[in-house]
Amino acid sequence: MLKTLIKIRLQGILLRQTKSSKNSKSSIGKIILMIFLFAYVAVVFIGMFGLLFSTLIEPLHLMGIDWMYFSVMSIIIIMLCFIGSIFLTHHEIYEAKDNELLLAMPISNRDILLSRVFTILILNYVYEILVAAPAFYIYITRVGMGIVEIFMFIGVFLTLPLFVLALSCLFSWLLAHVMVRVKMKNVIAIVLFMVFMFVYFYAVNSIEEYINWLIMHGQSIASAIEKGIFPLYHLSIALESGNIISFLIYLACAIIPFAIVIYILSTNFIKMATTKAKVKKVQYVAKPMKANSVKKALLVREVKHFTSNAMVVLNGAMGTILCILACVGVVFYADSLKMILKEVPELKEMMTPILCLVVISASSLNMISASSISLEGDRFWIIKSLPVSSKDILDIKLALHGVLCIPAGILLSIVLIVTFQTSIFDSLFILLAPIIFTLLIDFIGLLLNLWKPKFDWVNETVCVKQSMPVVITMFVSMGLAVAIAMLYGILLVDIMSIYTYMYIVIAVTLLLDIALYYLICTWGVRQFDAL
Repeated sequence: MLKTLIKIRLQGILLRQTKSSKNSKSSIGKIILMIFLFAYVAVVFIGMFGLLFSTLIEPLHLMGIDWMYFSVMSIIIIMLCFIGSIFLTHHEIYEAKDNELLLAMPISNRDILLSRVFTILILNYVYEILVAAPAFYIYITRVGMGIVEIFMFIGVFLTLPLFVLALSCLFSWLLAHVMVRVKMKNVIAIVLFMVFMFVYFYAVNSIEEYINWLIMHGQSIASAIEKGIFPLYHLSIALESGNIISFLIYLACAIIPFAIVIYILSTNFIKMATTKAKVKKVQYVAKPMKANSVKKALLVREVKHFTSNAMVVLNGAMGTILCILACVGVVFYADSLKMILKEVPELKEMMTPILCLVVISASSLNMISASSISLEGDRFWIIKSLPVSSKDILDIKLALHGVLCIPAGILLSIVLIVTFQTSIFDSLFILLAPIIFTLLIDFIGLLLNLWKPKFDWVNETVCVKQSMPVVITMFVSMGLAVAIAMLYGILLVDIMSIYTYMYIVIAVTLLLDIALYYLICTWGVRQFDAL
C-alpha cells in the first residue's frame, strides 16, 4: 500500500506541473519544456556552488582544516533544503485536501504519513544534489578521497535530508498550530516568503564578503563548529579522514531525530489531519447598515478573491513584493550606494533616469490584470449577470492591479528620493515613473486576458503561472524595462541627452496608456460581452 501511495503522489506532482486545464492531457511538449527548465536551473545553481567551493578549498586546505569544507557544504544543504521544503512540508502533512478521504480507507496512518514524507524527501534530495555534486567534484579533483570516504559521502548524502526533514516537520508543526489560531493565513505565508527572499538576496549579494571573512577567520570558526555543532564536526571528520566512530555519531544525530519525529507524527496524525481552525463565536450586535457604492463593492470582491490564495498573490504580484524588498535593501545598503556615487561621479549626472529605471524594473513582475478575467473560472457567469455595465467591471479589474501595485512602486520611489536627496523637480518624475508604467502593464495584461481567457483551469495558480496572457505580459513588461535602457545605450547616447530621452519615454508611455485604455473601453467591452 505504501508503494501505491507514493506512486500516486508522484504522479499527482507531475500532473500538476504538466496539466493546465480540466480537459487537457499532459503533453510531451510540456514535459520536455519542464525538463529543460529544471535543467537550466540546475546548471545555474551547480555552477554557482561550484565557484563557491573552488574558492574555499585551497585556503582551507593550506590551513589544515579540510574538514571545515564539508561543514560549510552541510550548512548550505541544510539551509537550502529547509527553506525550499518548509511550505511543502506544511501543505503535504497538515493541509492536504485528501486527508479525510485516505483516513476513511483501510490504510494505516504510518503509510499515509510516510507517503507524504517520501515526496518531501525526494525534493530535498534534488536540492541537496545541487550543492553536494559540485562540492564532491571540487574536493575529489583538488584533494582526493579514498574508497571509504566516498562511501561515507554517499551515506551522508542519503541521510542528511532526514535530519532536515525532521527540522521541517517540527517547524511545520509550530506553523500549523499558529495557522489554526489566526485568520490571515495568506498574510503569514507571504510575509514568511518575503523574509526568505530577503535572506536569499542578502546572502547572494554578500557571498564574496563572507568567503573572505570565512578564509580570514577559518581557525576560530572551525573551533566554534567543533564545540557548538558537534554533529556537523563529526560528519566533516568522517568525510575528511574516514573516521568510522565520527560517522556513526553523525548517523545517530541524523537518523534518531527523524525516527522520533515520524513516530510522534504517526501517533498523532489523525488529530493533526482533522484539526480545523477554531471559529470564535461572535454575538450579534445591531449596528447601522452601511451601503457601499457598486464599484467599491466590486473592488472589495476582487481584492478578497485575489488575496484568498497565497500562491496567486506570490505569482501575480511578485513586483509588489520586490518593491518592498528593494525598499529594505536600499535602506540597508544606503551607505554603500552613496559610496558608489562618490567613486563614479558619472552616475550622479544620470541619477534621475537611473532611479526611474530601477522602479520600473522592480515593478515589471506585476501581472495581476493578465489573469483577472481567467480567475473567474466557472463563476464567470455570476459577474456577467450582475446589473453592472461591462465597462465598470473592466474598470474594477484595472483598479485591482493599480491598488495592489502602484502604492509599492511609489513607496520605493519615496525611499530612493530620500536616500539620494533628489530635487523636487526630479522627484516628480521618479514618483510618476511607477504610476504610468504600472498602468501600461495593467492595460496590456487586461487586453491580453480578454483576448485569450482561460476558464477551464485545474488550479487557480495555473492562471497566474502558465496561461498565455500572463506569459506574454511578463515578457513584455520585463522586455520594456530592458529595451528602455538598451535603446539609449546603443543607439541614442550620442544623439540626445539622457534627460531628454527620459522625457520622451515618459511622454510616449502616457500616450500609450491613453490609447490602450481607449481600446479597452471599445474593443475590450465588446470582447467581454462576447465571452
